[in-house]
Amino acid sequence: MEKVLLSKIVDGIAVFEIYRPPYNPLNQEVIDEMASFLQEIYANPDVRVLVIVGSGEKAFSAGADINQFVSRLGKKDISLSMNFHRTFELLTQLPIPVIAALKGHVLGGGLELTLSCDFRICDPDTKLGLPEVNLGIFPGAGGTQRLPRIVGKSKAMEMMMFGTSIDAEEAQRIGIINRIVPVGSVEEEAMNWAYRLKEQPRLSLNQIKKAVNRGTEMSIADAIRYEMELFAEMFTSEDTKEGVQAFLEKRKANFKEKVE
Repeated sequence: MEKVLLSKIVDGIAVFEIYRPPYNPLNQEVIDEMASFLQEIYANPDVRVLVIVGSGEKAFSAGADINQFVSRLGKKDISLSMNFHRTFELLTQLPIPVIAALKGHVLGGGLELTLSCDFRICDPDTKLGLPEVNLGIFPGAGGTQRLPRIVGKSKAMEMMMFGTSIDAEEAQRIGIINRIVPVGSVEEEAMNWAYRLKEQPRLSLNQIKKAVNRGTEMSIADAIRYEMELFAEMFTSEDTKEGVQAFLEKRKANFKEKVE
């Protein structure tokens, strides 16, 4: 069986590549292998950052493999959507930063995958969209929930109801994209970010991610209380002690604490 996902862990940075060129459609095999690799990362405390890429130049991923829809026509079958959700939620809950390196088409399930990541880097030629309405369906792998939380309800409804793509510049303007870099340098920039994040105190990064992801699901009062609790916890950590002492001693901090 041919590999549909290439993965590696080098120097504390994990990388997986969707390997179904030229358009890297997402089928059950890709999702299963992705889930398996994510479980491996959860079990490996030495992994500090995850980078996700798509094979080739045409697409990060042009979305779900439409062939897998055929056998479900005429049935009410939640299994496909559930499997996507389970894997993307594994990605969202990873206690480390996740960077998506995007180029070409980032559509449908491909965009929904990237919305589960923490950072998104692309080049000027990248096109992003949720065109499912053109198939008589709608985004079913988190798009209706994650996109409005990033760009707002009105813009998300526009993208999903018209089913048209937006360019990199607009995607950055509305908050989907963190950075646009020259063609040919997306993966290099993603790795640069990964190496920079790798040097940050991992416990701090984990607490930031928890505070943001969980806090946005709460009322502002509950979220502030949650932030205070997480902040107070930091003062029991060796990394906080090291960071404060290093600052006072005018030296570079040596952060070592791992996230359990």
